[in-house]
Amino acid sequence: MSANQQSIYAALPGVEVPVSRVQDELAHMWEGVQDPGQDEVAEFRASQMNVIIHFGRKTTVEEAVDRFSGTLRFAQRYPCRMIVLCPEETDREDTLMTLKMFAECYVGKSQREKSCCEALILAYPRESRSFLENQVSILLENDLPTYYWFHHFASARNVAKYLSFLRNCKRIVYESGLETPDVAEVPWPQPERVRDLVHARLLPARQSIGQFLSSFDPALLCEGPASIEMRHSQEMEAEARVLLGWFRARLEACADLSGVARLPDSIARVRDAGRGDFPVELRCDYGDGRYFYWKADLARNHGRIEANIDRGKLTLPMSVHLLSLEMELAEAFFF
Repeated sequence: MSANQQSIYAALPGVEVPVSRVQDELAHMWEGVQDPGQDEVAEFRASQMNVIIHFGRKTTVEEAVDRFSGTLRFAQRYPCRMIVLCPEETDREDTLMTLKMFAECYVGKSQREKSCCEALILAYPRESRSFLENQVSILLENDLPTYYWFHHFASARNVAKYLSFLRNCKRIVYESGLETPDVAEVPWPQPERVRDLVHARLLPARQSIGQFLSSFDPALLCEGPASIEMRHSQEMEAEARVLLGWFRARLEACADLSGVARLPDSIARVRDAGRGDFPVELRCDYGDGRYFYWKADLARNHGRIEANIDRGKLTLPMSVHLLSLEMELAEAFFF
């Protein structure tokens, strides 16, 4: 077992139980938290879904703890059973899977709103990967949709080894800023079910751009832009890459809608170029005096639009930020 993955399993909360007894232990765990006057504990621990978090070998302890905590916050709004998979590196073929149980309940402001979350944290040796699907199927809540999040795998080839495991998942999510570039080449059984968390967390940024530009004729936006450039700091590289791809796709949609086929020959992304108060800048120049500039500091929740499209020069300050982890999970899972 690698020190990193062993530390991840140890760092996450829970009480270790035999894998073979997990269902009995789950039932016992809730016996002491039943409210007086309630006939069934299930009235407040009813799950809406299963959420599988699969940590890869490159996941650090800090990343794992942060993602686990964020998913618990997600569970306050969307009660779920979490299955957390922690792979181990070992040459011992007789190493058994080990499992922890963890549970939390949350009471709302009215004192009547209550939701509960269960987490089953499973450490497994890489040699037992072929048995993992069967074991996870036992841990899942039956008849509930399953959402799968793979996190910081060493290679997209490793992701591909679990494709049979993912066929019944309603949504598969990942973070493109952490995964290797070849993740785009994974032959997903149903590609329409795959979502990038970077794209999800950019929802407020996409809304700020889209809401402003939606007031203009689509033909006006895609007819004749000379260049599109994304300038960004090193820390915002993943967000800048995804946002530029989204902006280009929206311009192409405008072109299809309006019948205007011309898009700029120059579409560039410039790293380490975030200037002043704005680590991310999207610049669309038309070469005839028209322009659209969107600038933002997404960490500090402020931005600005500067434009001259067909109504004279405009400057519009705005509040714009990245979604929190629990909100980006909701965006990626459900939309």
